[in-house]
Amino acid sequence: MIVETTPPRHRNSARPGSLRRASLVAATLAAMAAPAAAQEERSSAPSLPEEATDDAPAPMDRTQILEERLTELNERLRQSEEARQVASPLSWNGYVDFGFFVPRGNGGVGWVRDDAHTQFPQFSNYAWVFLGDILGTPVNTRGEVPDLGDAPGLTVPRYDGINSDGAASFILNEINLRPRYQLSDNAIMRASVNFAPRTGSDFALGDTVDADLAELEYLVTKDGKTSFFAGKILPVFGIEYKEKKSDQRFGITPSIISRYTIGSQLGLKIRSKLLDDWLVLAGSVTNGSSTIEMFHFYNETDRNNFKTLNGRAAISVPIGHLYRSDDRLEFGFSGEWGTPDRAHDGSGKMWFVGGDLQFLGVNYALKAQIMKGKSPGLFDQGVWGLDLNWSGYAEINWLPLAHLGFIGRAEFRDAMVTLGTDRLYLTKQARFTGGVRIVVNAHIAVKAEYLHNKEYGGITAFDNDVATSSMVLAF
Repeated sequence: MIVETTPPRHRNSARPGSLRRASLVAATLAAMAAPAAAQEERSSAPSLPEEATDDAPAPMDRTQILEERLTELNERLRQSEEARQVASPLSWNGYVDFGFFVPRGNGGVGWVRDDAHTQFPQFSNYAWVFLGDILGTPVNTRGEVPDLGDAPGLTVPRYDGINSDGAASFILNEINLRPRYQLSDNAIMRASVNFAPRTGSDFALGDTVDADLAELEYLVTKDGKTSFFAGKILPVFGIEYKEKKSDQRFGITPSIISRYTIGSQLGLKIRSKLLDDWLVLAGSVTNGSSTIEMFHFYNETDRNNFKTLNGRAAISVPIGHLYRSDDRLEFGFSGEWGTPDRAHDGSGKMWFVGGDLQFLGVNYALKAQIMKGKSPGLFDQGVWGLDLNWSGYAEINWLPLAHLGFIGRAEFRDAMVTLGTDRLYLTKQARFTGGVRIVVNAHIAVKAEYLHNKEYGGITAFDNDVATSSMVLAF
């Protein structure tokens, strides 16, 4: 949450409005004094009364007119000051996210190779088998890992943005800018642009720029509870997309299943709160799924004519009245169905289903989400296949003090990602995350987390833990 504040003024400095008011008052008083000075300079005897004519008002009438003019000028000045105080239709938010991370054991690489298929001989028909999670060791809110590793058999090298080669390192995670413009009473434009400074090589810059939001929101109803969105929009699957940015997330790293649920999508969306906010409905039609861009399953623009349908329905119940609080309990169900990302035609269907739970209190939040999904692989089109068994997480955010908070999260992911019979990534991973959050003020937050990864289901455990930190400077 961003809190906008006004810089304090020096106690002895004068406000521009006060100076203008003083000038107008002084000018008016001078005008009132001018007739009196003129009377003192008259040559007629003071004992003779001044005659009033139709063209010149009597002295009392002249004073009354000047007072009315002063009142009118003050009213105009007040209206002018109120007009200047109206909020600008353009506002800016954003942050700078600076961090430090320490990878352990496997150098920040989240996978190992199953040499000669010794651990899983049943997959010997695959040319390459990798165990673990290539994105299982995140160090920032973007979900980037210290090192992607040197996977054999690649025809094109992957873009390894951080590539610390197992070393601890400072990192400027992200610079984010979010403009917002009130186009009309019912229409709002929003955008979000991210700058990620990274190491270049061979005379080329490594820095990247990406836009993860560029939308129009049109408020359909006067109460603002039903909105229509168009452009590059936030997804509707689950709940984690609401805190995908560093200044919105309580901790640092995203969940182990966030790669499927927080990616922005190009398309149309409608969202509504009904029955006194007890029922929340959202649906969208988009080019592809809500997976993140750095994962195997994502496309910005479609390569086929078939769109993806997305939806979520939730029951949100206020329960704080039971013990005089603002607590709220919410249950949600999500679904996604469409042509596999990057497919050239309508062959096969990619789908996800899931449920989520939120228990939101004044100084705590309990959040949980579970999901599963499947996507057929189309090797001839370079489309990866996915078999995601039930996976999910449970998280608690607790603020014992206004400036001090703690986070705890337990999660697991059970998935197979394949590209024909050429490559297989087998993931059976549990992760336990603990962290602390210190809020210095409304614009500065410092966070630290430790992620402990644990393999199961026949995968030999290896050390791929990571510690990370973040300082978020928000405006």
